[in-house]
Amino acid sequence: MRRIRSTTRVAPGILFVEGPLSNWTVFHGRDSVELIDCGYPADRPLVEESIRLAGADPAQLTRILITHGHSDHLGASARFASERGVVVAAAPEELPNVRREATEQVTVGDLLPSVLKRGTVRWTVAAVRAGGLGDVGVPDAVALEGEEVRLSTGHVLTIVPAPGHTSGSVCFLEPESRALLSGDAIVSGHPLLRERGELQQLPAFFHHDADAAARSARRLVLCDAEVVLPGHGPLIAFPASARP
Repeated sequence: MRRIRSTTRVAPGILFVEGPLSNWTVFHGRDSVELIDCGYPADRPLVEESIRLAGADPAQLTRILITHGHSDHLGASARFASERGVVVAAAPEELPNVRREATEQVTVGDLLPSVLKRGTVRWTVAAVRAGGLGDVGVPDAVALEGEEVRLSTGHVLTIVPAPGHTSGSVCFLEPESRALLSGDAIVSGHPLLRERGELQQLPAFFHHDADAAARSARRLVLCDAEVVLPGHGPLIAFPASARP
């Protein structure tokens, strides 16, 4: 049975959700809901549950902002769009991936060199069962323009480009809470990583351009963030005053 691993109220109107295999964040307020990412396709009931846990109504969902177009972040976005008219948006450079005009996604072949490593087979099976190989493209996805995005909930997010994991992957910084929604540019855990609870990168084969991904990860360290909400693993909180 698929279950939400944990939820954290980061700030007023912001609920971070650690899902079974990937994460998303619920923004709510002003009788509206917007999401950052959407888990796997099979997580749709959990996404709706998390909106209710935030104290909102799933029917209030108006838009989903995508950090990057992998199936574990697009999830049921296409169904929300077609069935409810929810807008799905991503950086212009990422639209081909989100729309599935092009695909920058780890394949089973990419995993073969690691197949004997602990956890690889189990994670692969779980990801496939969650819809990881399904058709998750959103043909009508729209572009996020400019350097910031104003949510219908009253929040304002700064767009932080983080190419490498995919060509157009981005992070979002919420300045009021100093929360960095990092997608997969940096994570704090994954079944194929040894450590959990510290900021790190995914294994290189997950990245479209591993060198660019490493440069993006280094730049993110300089962001004015006190909380990191990663695409995988638990929330990481640290005061800016504690950093070197």
